[in-house]
Amino acid sequence: MKSILAVATLMAMLSLCNLSEKLKPEAKSSPSPDKTTAAATDRNAVLAELLKIEREITQASLEGDLSTLATYIADDYSGAGVDGRSQNKNQLLASTKPDKITKSWTITDAQLVSLDEESAVLNYVQSQTSRSGVTARARVIDTFVRRDGRWQIKSEQQTLIR
Repeated sequence: MKSILAVATLMAMLSLCNLSEKLKPEAKSSPSPDKTTAAATDRNAVLAELLKIEREITQASLEGDLSTLATYIADDYSGAGVDGRSQNKNQLLASTKPDKITKSWTITDAQLVSLDEESAVLNYVQSQTSRSGVTARARVIDTFVRRDGRWQIKSEQQTLIR
């Protein structure tokens, strides 16, 4: 019984880590230039699309626009803010109020860390400058899922940069 459980656990771990795909023998041929170019174009297109969503979400958040936020936040969302508190979608929406402190904001250093047909991980720095001139920066890592043909944020981690 223990050996069956061990094998089942190992199989689950392999599928989670996607090692089973990595262990398959690969053809020795290099990818064609067309496929490489298409993959790079797809990554660039997805990066541009996700950054557009991030800008819309940030603006909606600052304006207290709950309907726009609700569209882009997955129902099973889980996030951790710079204060270390975690929140689900309902808590995020309930805590969103129009921001009267922020003067301007920017998103920089965006990187598409991973991408497949159903998910993407975006890493970037967001800076916000208050009306009093104080600027705060945070490293943000968002995990997107593609549902019903559109990208939604499933999880987010924000870390204050000092």
